[in-house]
Amino acid sequence: MRMWSAVTVATAFVAGAAFAQMKVPQQPATSSAPAVVISGEPSLESAKRIARDEAIKMVKEQKAVWVDVRPRESFNEGHIAGAISIPETELKARIKDLPKNKYLITYCA
Repeated sequence: MRMWSAVTVATAFVAGAAFAQMKVPQQPATSSAPAVVISGEPSLESAKRIARDEAIKMVKEQKAVWVDVRPRESFNEGHIAGAISIPETELKARIKDLPKNKYLITYCA
């Protein structure tokens, strides 16, 4: 159950990570896209967002891992060193491939 929550939280981080990497102030999401819910867990709107520096620190301390949710072709063109490639469309099916007991920090930029 905790892993599902972590995946949901990490998936929500996608927008925040994109803003943080561009070093612009974060603003609330105004997208009208439907929220992704994995196995009845809370929606993306309820997920915790963290600052870029905090995310980097967590990965360095081995408390978290980067999960690149872009299509494989984009990942192959370039990605954060050490990131795991799991396209968003495969996330639910490949949940078992993700490390246990670590925060999952997703990104798509």
